Amino acid sequence: MRLGTALHTHVLEMSRWDEEIAVAPPMDRRTKAGKESWAAFEADAAGKTVITADDAAQVQAMARSVFRHPAAAMLLGLPGKAETTHMWTDAATGLECKCRPDWLTDDGSIVVDLKTTKDASPRGFKQSVANFAYHKQAAWYLHGLEQATGKRPDQFIFICVESTAPFACAVYAADAEMIERGHDQAMRDLVKLAACKAADHWPSYSDQIETISLPGWMTGATGQQQATTEIETY
Repeated sequence: MRLGTALHTHVLEMSRWDEEIAVAPPMDRRTKAGKESWAAFEADAAGKTVITADDAAQVQAMARSVFRHPAAAMLLGLPGKAETTHMWTDAATGLECKCRPDWLTDDGSIVVDLKTTKDASPRGFKQSVANFAYHKQAAWYLHGLEQATGKRPDQFIFICVESTAPFACAVYAADAEMIERGHDQAMRDLVKLAACKAADHWPSYSDQIETISLPGWMTGATGQQQATTEIETY
């Protein structure tokens, strides 16, 4: 989370780096002098995201990768603003809603979202979309901006940069099916949220005693063989 925050600041709001990010200097916090230095650093860094010098070097390398990518550099070179807040009231549920796009072009036509990821390949990032519901985020931002401003952006584009060397970067535009499915799921979530708030009831898992079994990878021949080997080894 800290790494992602630092990258966003470095790429999208570099002018705010010093007021948002604090890079911890190397010090031996086991010594009295080190403890005193750390206490002074913490006091100066209050309210900031604290990262190590190694983290800062990693963020700088990731940012260089982003700006060396032709499409990413083109998008971030368009007139636009970072981290603008847009609010509206949902007509169906009455809930107060908000979205805060990473980067929105001044003409309102393109939303850019900067993601750190382990795998920026098409296959890898598709898995991230599924794991972290990025399709719902994309649809929510497009819907929200339309509600808040009266103009629906034409595109939602992900800039993805890997968090390990060589910090590969890729750029993907969400397609129509992703937005459609994300919108349907986001609206269902909104209705569910409204119902939970109205009833002050927040269901999670089953209220009953359920039977649980071993995970699938332990029930096959491979799992049995692995278990037997571990017992014999022990």
